[in-house]
Amino acid sequence: MYRTLSPLRYSLFLISVVFFNSVLFSQKEYEKGPNSDTYGDIPKGTVTKHTWKSTIFPNTNRDYYVYVPEQYTAGQTAALMIFQDGHTYVKKDGDFEVPVVFDNMIAQGKMPVTIGLFIDPGHSIDSVQAATPWKSSNRSFEYDEISDRYGKFLLEEMIPELRKKYAISDRPEMRAIGGISSGGICAFTAAWFFPDQFGKVMSHIGSFTNIRGGHAYPSMIRKNDKKNIKVFLQDGNNDLNNVYGNWWLANLQMESALKFKEYNYRFIAGEGGHNGNHAGAILPESLTWLWGDVVENRVAEGVYTISPEKKDTPILAGETAHLSSMDIKLKHLTSSSSALTVKKSEKEHLYIVKKGELRFTVNGKSSTLGANSVVVLLPGDELKVDCLSSNASYYVMEYTSKEGVDHKQGKKGGGSSRIDYQSIPFQAHDKGGIRKYFNRSTAMCPYYEMHITNLNPGIKSHEPHIHEAAEIVLMIDGSTEMQIGNSLYEGKAGDLYYLPSNVPHAIKNIGESQAQYFAFQWY
Repeated sequence: MYRTLSPLRYSLFLISVVFFNSVLFSQKEYEKGPNSDTYGDIPKGTVTKHTWKSTIFPNTNRDYYVYVPEQYTAGQTAALMIFQDGHTYVKKDGDFEVPVVFDNMIAQGKMPVTIGLFIDPGHSIDSVQAATPWKSSNRSFEYDEISDRYGKFLLEEMIPELRKKYAISDRPEMRAIGGISSGGICAFTAAWFFPDQFGKVMSHIGSFTNIRGGHAYPSMIRKNDKKNIKVFLQDGNNDLNNVYGNWWLANLQMESALKFKEYNYRFIAGEGGHNGNHAGAILPESLTWLWGDVVENRVAEGVYTISPEKKDTPILAGETAHLSSMDIKLKHLTSSSSALTVKKSEKEHLYIVKKGELRFTVNGKSSTLGANSVVVLLPGDELKVDCLSSNASYYVMEYTSKEGVDHKQGKKGGGSSRIDYQSIPFQAHDKGGIRKYFNRSTAMCPYYEMHITNLNPGIKSHEPHIHEAAEIVLMIDGSTEMQIGNSLYEGKAGDLYYLPSNVPHAIKNIGESQAQYFAFQWY
C-alpha cells in the first residue's frame, strides 16, 4: 500500500531532492569579478524588508525586499526586475548580491534605473515557521505549477503594492523577472502567460523538469506562436539528475526550442552544480545582455587594435556617458602631403603625435612637436598641421559633449594649447614613473586630465578601481594586461584601451621591459 504525502510534506520532499542532493556532484567553483564589488564612489541603492499576506495564495505569509537605486527620483518611471527566492538574491556575501551589482550596472549605464522586487515563496500561516525560505510550504505550488496563477499574484497584488510608492513602467521590455531552480521556471512561466507584462526572463539552473509538468515547455515553445520574450538561461553540466529529470538536459532542450523558434535568447553553460555559484559570478554580464536593448548604445569597453591596412579609418567611434559623439583616428602624413586645416569647428579636438615631426599652428601661433606631444583644440579655434618629416602620424580625437559648449569654462582651463613631450618632467616612483600633461577644464569637459605612465615589468598599477571619468589608455611601448570589469584584455604598442565611466579596471605590465602608455580621462 502506498502512502500519500500531505501537501506540506510533499513540498519539503521536493526541496530536499532538488537542493540537498547536489553535494554528490563534482562541481567547478566560479569567482565573482570586480563588477560584483562595492566601490565608495558608486551611488548606493537602499533595500527594505516587508511582509505580505496573499489572497491569491490564501492563508500564506511571505517576506519580500525592495531595492531602490539612488538615481531614482519621485515620479520618475523606472524599470522593474522581480526575483523569486528573494532572500538568496539580496543576501550579503551570498552568491548574487544583486543590490551591489545593480548599483554598479546602473552607474555604468548598462541597465536602466531599476526597482528591484525580491519575493520569497509563501508559507502556511498554520504551519510551524520554516527553518529557511527554501523550505516554505508553498514554494513548489507557486513556482513549479504551469499556470497563470503566480503571474496574477504579481500583477494583482505585488506590483500594485509597489506602485503605491514608485512609478513602474508598463512597457514589457522594461520589466524583467528571474529566479533560481524552481524560481527560474516560475519566472519563465510568468512571462509565458503574460508576455505583454514581462518582456525579459533570467533563469538560473531552471527546473524545466517533471516536478509539476515543466518538462513540457520545450514542446510548448515549438508548437505555439513565438512570444515577444527575451530569455537568459544558465546551467551547469553537473546539475541534478534524479527522478524528476536531468536539469542539464532539460536546459539544453529549452535552448534548442528557443533557437528553433528564433527567440532572442542566450544560454550560458558551465560546469557547476545545483547552486548559484556560476550564475552569481556571471550576473553582471547577464544583466548587461538582458537590458542591452533599452539602454544607450555606447562605445564598448575593451582593447582596440589599429590595423595598418586601414589607414585613416576610425579606431573607435560612438557615444559615451558624457559625449554624444566621439571619433578617434590614426592619421598619416608625408612631407608632400597637403597641410591639414581646421577652421572654427563646432567640435573639440585632441591631437597626439605618434611619430615624426609636425608643425601645429593654433590661432596663428606655431610649435614644432615630436612623438608623444599633444595639442588641445577648443571649439571655434583654428588649426593648421604641416608635416616636417618624410613620414609622420598622429592620433586625433574629435568629439561633442552632451552638455554643449561652455567657452568661459574652456578659457578658464587655459584655452587651446600645444604641449611638447620634451618639456614634461619625468617623476620617478617605485612602480616606474609619470609625466603629467594637464589637469584642466575645456569648453566641453569640466574635467580633462592626461599623463604618461612608465610601469615596471610584472607590476600592476593598482587594484581594480572606478571613477566617474571615462578613460583612454594608449599604449606607447611594451605589453600589458588590462582588467576591465570582469574581463581581461591584452594590449601592445599602438593599441588603445577604452574604459567607460564607473567600470572597474586595473592594468599590469606583462612584458619583460618597462611599459609606457598615455592615460587620458574626461567627463
